[in-house]
Amino acid sequence: MTIPATSEAAPGDWLGTLLGPRTARVLTTYAVPCLHYAHWQALWRFRLADWTNDTTYGTDRYHCLCETFGRIVKDRLPRAKVHLPTDRLGTPFTVVSGNWLIYPWRYGRTRDDRHQGLAVTDETGIRSRIVGGGPPGQQMLDYEGLPPVPLSNVVVLGWAGNRHEGLVRAFLATPHLHGDLVYWHEDRFVELDVEAGRHPYGLPSGPSPVEPDVPPPPEFDISLIDGGVDFPESTGTDG
Repeated sequence: MTIPATSEAAPGDWLGTLLGPRTARVLTTYAVPCLHYAHWQALWRFRLADWTNDTTYGTDRYHCLCETFGRIVKDRLPRAKVHLPTDRLGTPFTVVSGNWLIYPWRYGRTRDDRHQGLAVTDETGIRSRIVGGGPPGQQMLDYEGLPPVPLSNVVVLGWAGNRHEGLVRAFLATPHLHGDLVYWHEDRFVELDVEAGRHPYGLPSGPSPVEPDVPPPPEFDISLIDGGVDFPESTGTDG
């Protein structure tokens, strides 16, 4: 069976219908600026020691994203539960409220990596639960304290980028399985503008400078990336 390519539609009704309009606005407003900020923080830490490498950079970026986006969710979506990673390897960062769940997933190294037909891999933690085992119609996410969430109610915040280029792609989509590959639902996909929030929470456009010329990142301040955004009233489906 051939899986059609995912369309790159503008933010559609599906996101607001699934998550509620306020949650959808939070995701599309803050996810990319937080990723830019996490990149800058990780790059700054990378240059402070000569033993750091792409693995330490990626770990720092991930944990910075967890803390900053988690802080925004707690501020903007007080009914949502933020599940931060622990010190144990393989623990996930998720946002859950009611019967939906948001899961960030770094899916590739460069802007050219395919976002369709990703191979299922043997990873620990929540990713393996998304893509591994059982009929596709019965996939569930599960960890201590999280009620069962059907795969159809999972929104992946997927992004690609690296230490040299920073963030080069980001999208929101719901996943489904086909054989041993992960695909995104064609009508549940939103391509995010990676230029949004690059200033002040990202390095200038073009290749990022690598040590020793990376300026210290500014303090994280939600108000600096709000841009006067007005959020709709929370509904029963919003966090």
